[in-house]
Amino acid sequence: MKIRQDQLTATLQKGLAPCYLVSGDEPLLVMEACDQIRMAARKAGIEDRELFHSEAGFDWNNLREEANAMSLFASRRILEVRIPNGKPSDKGNTLQELVKHPNPDNLLLIICPRIDAATQRTAWFKAVDKAGVFLPVWPIERNQYPGWLKRRLQIAGLQAEPAAIAALAHQTEGNLLAAVQEVEKLRLLGASTITEEMINDAIGDSSRFDAFSLADACLLGKQAEASRILSHLRGEGIEPIMILGALTRKIRQLISLSNTSGQQLSEAFKKNNIWPKQQPPYKKALQQLSIHDLHSALRKATDVDNAVKGSGDDPWLLLSELTLLLTNVKLPTS
Repeated sequence: MKIRQDQLTATLQKGLAPCYLVSGDEPLLVMEACDQIRMAARKAGIEDRELFHSEAGFDWNNLREEANAMSLFASRRILEVRIPNGKPSDKGNTLQELVKHPNPDNLLLIICPRIDAATQRTAWFKAVDKAGVFLPVWPIERNQYPGWLKRRLQIAGLQAEPAAIAALAHQTEGNLLAAVQEVEKLRLLGASTITEEMINDAIGDSSRFDAFSLADACLLGKQAEASRILSHLRGEGIEPIMILGALTRKIRQLISLSNTSGQQLSEAFKKNNIWPKQQPPYKKALQQLSIHDLHSALRKATDVDNAVKGSGDDPWLLLSELTLLLTNVKLPTS
């Protein structure tokens, strides 16, 4: 059974399922969802917890044997299985067996990164989904982030001025763990109402951006934001080649999508493995960038690659020019 994160509390109140699969790429939200499940298990008398890391060389027989073992003191246990790549090395045979023939003394908790569509078609996933609860944890959308921060502040017993929430959102954007830490710092200040000045005095800029955030900002035509993210990436010591890889991938996908519309565009999205939630930046870019613009951007990407390999040009300057091209800012001709 698939549920949303806001349905987890009500689902747990109805009773424990024999197994839970929590997946997502936002560590804080995944951790908090798992903590909720563990807390519900403790309330139900499940005190013990066995942890399994499905990494290279993991022996699935160990999990199978532990699941079938009789406890000396008849205590119930959580069997927590963490699969870093979301793809069990035994093709999910052990998990499938455990959920089809569950031990009533065990609660199975499986933790994975975001599960792709192909994995959701596998036999093991379908078995887990049928036998228990599947909770995909999605990142907080940018327009939802201020509201999420406001609720976090309220949970901490704090009220905040709208300008303060906006400042906190700006300074912690992309880093939920940092946001939670900053809320705790604010709580320790002892003030019940948080002002913008307090935010600026107490908190450093802990925004965490990655190369794909930069690429999306470019596709959406947000030049100032793209420039800010690029500056952060440089300050964090990210290699230019890593940023270039993300940008080049987007450019090639846009070239593949160009000159399509309607049903053809839908099929092109599927062919390029671009799912509906990922499509808005591409659609925006296709409206503002011509095929000529995209080929110019691809040539600029080649210049960046040559600079990284030692052509003598500044790769960061060229990356800045590339972001300008992708945000539809025309560069002066030499």
